[in-house]
Amino acid sequence: MHRLATLLVGMLIFVSVSGIVTAVEIIVEPKGSIQAAVSSASSGDEIIVKPGTYTENIRITTQNLVIRSESGNPEDTVVTAKDLRTNVFSLDQANNTQISGFKIKGTGDKYAGVSLVRCSKCTITNNEITENYDGIYLRSSDNNKLSGNKVNSNRGYGMSLSRSQKNDLSNNAANLNNFGIVLQESSNYNNLLNNRLDSNRNYGIYLANSNNCKLTDNTAINNDRGIYFRNSNTNKILDNKVSENNVYGILISFSNYNTISGNTANKTSRGIHLDSSDGNTVSGNTVASNSYSGLFMCAGSNDNRVFNNYLNNTYNADIYNRRNTWNTTRTTGTNIAGGSYIGGNFWATPAGKGFSQTAQDVNGDGIADTEYAGRNFTDYLPLVSTSTPQQSILPVADFSSNVTSGNAPLNVLFTDKSTGTPTAWNWDFGDGTNSAVPSPVHTYSSAGTYTVKLTVSNPNGTASKTGAINVLQNSEPVPEPSEPVLPVADFSTSTIPGPAPLAVQFTDLSQNADSWSWDFDNNGQPDSAIQSPVYVYEVPGDYTVNLSVSNQNGTSSKTATITVLEAENINNGLPVADFSMNVSEGYAPLSVLYTDVSQKATGIGWDFDNDGLADVSSGTVVYVYPAPGVYTVTLTAANENGTASKTATITVLKESSSGGSSHSSGGSVGGSPEPAKNVETKELSQVFITNGKAVKFDLTKNTTCVAYVSFDAKKTLGKTTTIVEDLKNKSALVSELPSDEVYKSFNVWVGNGGIATSKNIENPEVCFKVEKAWIQDKKIDRPSIALNRYSNKTWEQLPVNLLGEDEKCLYFTADVPGFSSFAITGKIEPMPGEGATEIEPGQETGSIEEEGMESTGSEVKKGPEQEENVKAPGFEIAIGIACLLSVFLYKRT
Repeated sequence: MHRLATLLVGMLIFVSVSGIVTAVEIIVEPKGSIQAAVSSASSGDEIIVKPGTYTENIRITTQNLVIRSESGNPEDTVVTAKDLRTNVFSLDQANNTQISGFKIKGTGDKYAGVSLVRCSKCTITNNEITENYDGIYLRSSDNNKLSGNKVNSNRGYGMSLSRSQKNDLSNNAANLNNFGIVLQESSNYNNLLNNRLDSNRNYGIYLANSNNCKLTDNTAINNDRGIYFRNSNTNKILDNKVSENNVYGILISFSNYNTISGNTANKTSRGIHLDSSDGNTVSGNTVASNSYSGLFMCAGSNDNRVFNNYLNNTYNADIYNRRNTWNTTRTTGTNIAGGSYIGGNFWATPAGKGFSQTAQDVNGDGIADTEYAGRNFTDYLPLVSTSTPQQSILPVADFSSNVTSGNAPLNVLFTDKSTGTPTAWNWDFGDGTNSAVPSPVHTYSSAGTYTVKLTVSNPNGTASKTGAINVLQNSEPVPEPSEPVLPVADFSTSTIPGPAPLAVQFTDLSQNADSWSWDFDNNGQPDSAIQSPVYVYEVPGDYTVNLSVSNQNGTSSKTATITVLEAENINNGLPVADFSMNVSEGYAPLSVLYTDVSQKATGIGWDFDNDGLADVSSGTVVYVYPAPGVYTVTLTAANENGTASKTATITVLKESSSGGSSHSSGGSVGGSPEPAKNVETKELSQVFITNGKAVKFDLTKNTTCVAYVSFDAKKTLGKTTTIVEDLKNKSALVSELPSDEVYKSFNVWVGNGGIATSKNIENPEVCFKVEKAWIQDKKIDRPSIALNRYSNKTWEQLPVNLLGEDEKCLYFTADVPGFSSFAITGKIEPMPGEGATEIEPGQETGSIEEEGMESTGSEVKKGPEQEENVKAPGFEIAIGIACLLSVFLYKRT
């Protein structure tokens, strides 16, 4: 009896232990259910799915599962959404789960093929995810691996990460989606390696409010924008191939301290484009064959470092400020053109006439002998091609002396003025002595007339010049000094009228000159002090070049005209500049609403003050004319084929009943084009704006939904008025409202339409409030509250931060690109089993909300006890054996 009891107890222990810890391999047959297998699986189990088509939605909450197709071939193991209102695979806190080898398809709008929410260390690999709204979606999920997936032909994102960090995305293809790969809402420290983004309708790779990510060896081609950063800092863009995109290759907007190195940005309208971005490093990139510009920096992009790039475009650099650096210090190392030193950039043109293709390099160090001056920048160490034979330059000997006659002993200072980069000097003073010093002092002890000869040399040859020194006896009178010798300015140019960009070699032919000052565009500002410089004119037009030379006796000038023609272009697809305005005449102050209606334009610029510079680039602009007068407005439209302009005249009348009112010459009175009948409440705030100071317009009357408007001033603008208007209905200035639930529509107008631009202000912010009653009544999901700005005929959703709250309201702040019409929106909280609406990446907020808990397919809902039974099947057997053992022992006793 004791032997039998021992045996039964041993069986009990064995079955109990084995039932709890042993991993199970679960096979799903073609007519079976993957969800049923997942529901019955325990942590550590492996689910193997036979080839076939499975129509279901799978929800996974168990950790440490492996779910894979038996064949490893996504084409023969297809999972199609049964319920279009949820994801195909939904992982919720299912850490360390692997999904591989499936074709996953068929969700409705706002849902994904694979969704991970609050998951870590999951692996999604070797899947084909297509015909969903989103391919793969991660929210609040870290340390996951997405590798080897084909995420193509989805209506929204290919791959989207929201609030997800330290994930690896490698060797994926995200093609033919609306957006390729999107990282937003503080998706930091992610690594994107060797992914391919091809033919996505909008962006290949997009980062919004995401920092410290690394993009390496990715290929982005045939997208609207290849790589696009917005409000994303300290990222690295390394060795990516970004080519043949429609508008931008690499676009960096409001993003600072990023490293952009080793990339190719070719065959796009704009190669590398920096918009209001500071402290970025742009080096080692190849930027070629871009139709509009190779490298662009707006007036608000400062302190960027640009060096060791290969630029070969018709327009290499379109730069609007001088606050960036265009070369590093001369450093030993192979540069991008094959030279031995790293310094500046290689400046080429497709026609083979770029600066670096024609500049001289006598010593063969791979750095040009002269600086390269473009519009608003100077590269002091431009590179040259080491494979291009350099034309031999002979030295030209020249010198001057402080005196030409005097009594013995006579001390004479000789000053070398030779050109052609001499490397050796030999002075023969005519009295049997010599010197190798470039500018020596020599003493003549005896009277006589001496012939002085200077011989200079460089590796290409030698040249000499002679002069005379007359030394008198002490008793002889010193001749009266001759008339002062004035300089005579003269120069020649290397070119006749030609198309932009036009490189011009200016050769100095002046006489008796000690210094040179070149003004290439006759604006009164010296552009170069080099004796014979090269200058590149990148914009068509007629330029007056002025050379001023001087010596100790005076100055002299000469001017000439350089004609730069439009770039030769057989493509007739020029833009057509056109715009409308709501009024053309009225009393001061006159608010005018300008609306761009140009055709074939990829960029526009409004010039309100007739200075030839664009003041603002928005599609819709309100400009306020504070004083009477006749004003000219010019709209310039541009595309890859050229530019076109349209001009109109605005007549501002003096109000006859003004009674002597006046307007300040500085600042702006502001104004609004919104019809008064649509304004519910209005509040004004006035501040004196001073350069370098933080500006805050407080709306203290609490009559609108805006608490304050703030920014940092880059210019002194004087007394300026801000107007905030809460609207009764949709603004008359917008075509439609955003798709989400709208809390309030309002306008913000800061001074004139041309004042609140990136050249005058930075870091603009709006603080607004939302009533808690609206959130409660409408059942609004609080994290979904957003601020939307209307610009360029579309709504852009901006990220917001919760600032605080009081009894009635929540207060939010939002960084805004400009001031115009706004709408505050929120999403209605999803009911159980429903998903929430996804946000497009341009709106820069979250995407798919957490999925509901509703089961689908053959899954049966289980309570906690049932879950335990499923996960420990050996326990039931153990209980049965224990009962039998108890009965047996009872009968024996």
